[in-house]
Amino acid sequence: MSPNVKYSLYTLGAIATIGFIYLFAFYLPQLFIPESREIEGIVKVGELGSSLVPISSKRVKELGMNSDISNLDIEIDAEIQAKKSNEVERLIFVGDIHGHYVEFRKLLRQVKFNPETDHLLVMGDFITKGPDSLKVLDYLIDHDIDCIFGNHEYYVMNNYATFHGLKSPHFMNETNEMLSIKDGGFNSDPEFLLAKKLQPKHIKYINQCTIIKKLGQVPFHKFNDRKDLKVGGDSNSLPGYAVHAGLRWDLSIEDQEPIECLEMRSYIGPNFNETTDDPDTDNAVSWSKIWNSKQKIAAKKDAKIIYYGHEARRGLNLRKYSKGLDSGCDGGGKLSAMVIWLQEALNSKGKPVTLYREQVHQVSCK
Repeated sequence: MSPNVKYSLYTLGAIATIGFIYLFAFYLPQLFIPESREIEGIVKVGELGSSLVPISSKRVKELGMNSDISNLDIEIDAEIQAKKSNEVERLIFVGDIHGHYVEFRKLLRQVKFNPETDHLLVMGDFITKGPDSLKVLDYLIDHDIDCIFGNHEYYVMNNYATFHGLKSPHFMNETNEMLSIKDGGFNSDPEFLLAKKLQPKHIKYINQCTIIKKLGQVPFHKFNDRKDLKVGGDSNSLPGYAVHAGLRWDLSIEDQEPIECLEMRSYIGPNFNETTDDPDTDNAVSWSKIWNSKQKIAAKKDAKIIYYGHEARRGLNLRKYSKGLDSGCDGGGKLSAMVIWLQEALNSKGKPVTLYREQVHQVSCK
């Protein structure tokens, strides 16, 4: 073979190789990369937007919940009041799903979830780790499910911004003023791989999740003798808030630090005015333990009940002023939901009362 022919073949081979590299490394991947969407400011504090309408004991039973009310002699079967647009029969809070779509749907069937009469709130970390993050996202979007922004949503959004060359996630306060945050430098391979698959509708949904959600009145189990309840009063309820990880006891709701709300697990003693995401830190004490001790001594007008996730290590953790709902589904534990409703009843004197009730439901995870 002549040198000219060899040179021509080498040249053609080099051109073909470059063409294949471009085809597989640049052109074809672009065909499968979803269109990007700009990341907007993440709202720190939001309103639930729904309120509970009282339901009868008969209706409570129909929904598969415990209708028994201790120390109240007579039940009432009054007709359910006509609902206003923002009134619902139940609030349902679901702990960390972590992409476990099958278990999530099983839990919704167990609680007889009805999007027409229930307000469902997922407590953050609904994606990553598990096998079906996109399925979970699509279901939440299709059924207009409310959400709390968790640390894993934050990590994925950071990776999404890096992959598409966008501005990183930032947090907004209630007046839409940008808040400064620490640079977390979060990049883990599974979250980066998920971020590359996200479509604009997924980013739009995650982006509208809030850090903290004001819930209105929620059950407060104060009285052992329910006969002490006042007619039409709210003596068995306190203001409730939902957040992924926790809240600082020494800061107002509006002054909470977003990253702490996403990541905290413990307070650091002896003053307990500093948080950490590492429960093995010296002098670290569970944030919920300190929160409950501080709420116990607070005036009732200042006390709050917090619903949260994030702490799979401690599992389902129900205290007087805090309700931890991450029961370790991704680690083979359970997926938990807290169902809250307002029940009509008559007290022992035959006078009508409304009672805030709550009940935990769980399904096992693989």
